[in-house]
Amino acid sequence: MPTKTPVTTEEVSAAAQRLGFTIPPDHEEEYLALLAKTDAQCELILNTPDYKPVPDYERYPRTDVYLPEKKDNPLRAWAWRCHAGDNIEGGNKLLSGKTVVLKDTVCMAGVPLLFGTDAFENYTPDVDATIVSRVLENGGHILGKAACENFSHGATSSSSPFGPVENPYAKGFTTGGSSSGCGALVGSGEADMAIGGDQGGSIRIPASFCGIVGLKPTFGLVPYTGVLTSDAGLDHVGPMTKTVLDCATLLQAIAGYDNIDDRQLGAPKYEDVPKYKELLLKSREVPMGRKKIGILTEALNGKLVAGSVKRLVLRAAEQFRGLGMTVDEVSIPIFSLTPALIHIVNKLASGGTRQGRQVGRRGLYLNDYWEHLLPWDQSKYDKAKYFVTGTAMSCEYAWHKYPTAYGRAINLTRQLRDEFDKLFEQYDAIIMPTCPQPPRRHIPAHAGPLGWADHAPGTSSITAAFNLTGHPSLSIPVGFASPMPDDILSEEDKSIKLPVGMMIVGKPFDEMGIMTVADVLERSMDWKTVVDSE
Repeated sequence: MPTKTPVTTEEVSAAAQRLGFTIPPDHEEEYLALLAKTDAQCELILNTPDYKPVPDYERYPRTDVYLPEKKDNPLRAWAWRCHAGDNIEGGNKLLSGKTVVLKDTVCMAGVPLLFGTDAFENYTPDVDATIVSRVLENGGHILGKAACENFSHGATSSSSPFGPVENPYAKGFTTGGSSSGCGALVGSGEADMAIGGDQGGSIRIPASFCGIVGLKPTFGLVPYTGVLTSDAGLDHVGPMTKTVLDCATLLQAIAGYDNIDDRQLGAPKYEDVPKYKELLLKSREVPMGRKKIGILTEALNGKLVAGSVKRLVLRAAEQFRGLGMTVDEVSIPIFSLTPALIHIVNKLASGGTRQGRQVGRRGLYLNDYWEHLLPWDQSKYDKAKYFVTGTAMSCEYAWHKYPTAYGRAINLTRQLRDEFDKLFEQYDAIIMPTCPQPPRRHIPAHAGPLGWADHAPGTSSITAAFNLTGHPSLSIPVGFASPMPDDILSEEDKSIKLPVGMMIVGKPFDEMGIMTVADVLERSMDWKTVVDSE
């Protein structure tokens, strides 16, 4: 008599069928026994209490947690409101007096997390992300969660269940995504600082479109612990602020190894993080004439780059020359492959991640989130919107038909990284447009999957390169431009002026270098007075 097990023969057959494996009849009982062992080990692990960081509610209480009403959320940029800060008064800390918002991918214990979607409900984390703990420990006051795109996927700001997040400079235009609410709240002055997330440009695109500073740090410099993932090889979190000095201040507060996140190879210990704020202030006493800046021709002259964007970036380059810096055009031909590389890496990786297949990492797994989401069904896909369903379909299709495409893309990504590293042997920073075009109008409500995919083409075609290579890159505003011709729908629209950002890229862990260059530009040029007039 075979031993009774909780595994059925139907489950064994189904597993084999999914693998395309036929079980020989004389091995059926043996595979049943093997799966029973796996079942028992799963039960044992799942009945063992999870091991997670414990938040300090007493020192850092969360109060007044609520969903804002429409009248109090005109840009639709808030996901949840709250108040959280140090319960002990006094002390001149790094972030004292600063208000901070978090992208709604960041876990904050006791505050609901939406992940930009209504595909699941009632998920309230019981852990604080490392960056949340560090903001609170450094005296920051957290005002709540900023809306993001559905499952944090998309470079526009059209997919939130609350409706499109509005650009603070022109209603009807995108803030960029997926850290859309962060860009709107800092750009409109509702918060001093935000922490955004970036897998293909999601910090820098909203920074460019909302007229603020946004830094994607070196891969691993800032711990991703306690933040919902898209793909562990692309995940970054970083500052979104009004000024470069604020960016340096927030980066100093949140950077450094947390002894959990295994993305952080090469990152300094928390106590050894550079004093970015102090160093930036000291750098203002040093002449910048010896700096060498490269302008990446493939990014500047791309076929999608608007003339207004190119002119504003070249004007900023002339500003550097006027300050005594050397500015040369430089070229990396493989950079033009960026859209294809990020398409393969992002879709084939994040598509699997969203199915709950997270393996190969040694950090904190947010298992309670996956319990809320899985399994997927038609209703959840319908609510997730087309960026998510398109990625899911592309993932399944490509892994089946092109099983080595992901590996080839990763190898070519190393080539892209090595080419940039060679340039950094000669240049202190490389500059280029953050995005090819000014902010576009929101995706039309009637658009389908292809309409979503083709709207605002190339938005992340420049930024995504540095998610792939891991180099630090910062977007800084350099002026205003008119909307693209297709977005001018009335005579009044001709008077609309939208922010344009320039990206400054540096060698790994040289955040100080690119912030110094950005700070010089910011102090020597009032970007709000610069308007492209052609």
